[in-house]
Amino acid sequence: MHELSIAEGILSAIEQHIGGKKILTRITLSIGPLAGISADSLEFWFSEIAKTRGFGTPALEIIKTKAEALCAQCSETYDLSSFYTGCPKCESLERTVSSGYECVIDSIEMETE
Repeated sequence: MHELSIAEGILSAIEQHIGGKKILTRITLSIGPLAGISADSLEFWFSEIAKTRGFGTPALEIIKTKAEALCAQCSETYDLSSFYTGCPKCESLERTVSSGYECVIDSIEMETE
């Protein structure tokens, strides 16, 4: 249910960026698999909150990004499908996660007056 507060935060950031409430037509987000965000839940709440706060009913496009890690043992860079994925080369779980936690507003489209 934290997607409700995420939707509110995204709309607050958009409102601050565009300088007020305007009718939005499309928002594009990039969300990583380690962000802990349910895309379906976020889409539902975003639509409801946008309508309630006077932004219209914008389409929400979610681009799912990959999670990548750098192995601390052998320096292999690999895709991380879950927190429990080990290095495919040496099977070590020691790593630095370089991406996958993101939730980024990529673009905002709105009606012109």
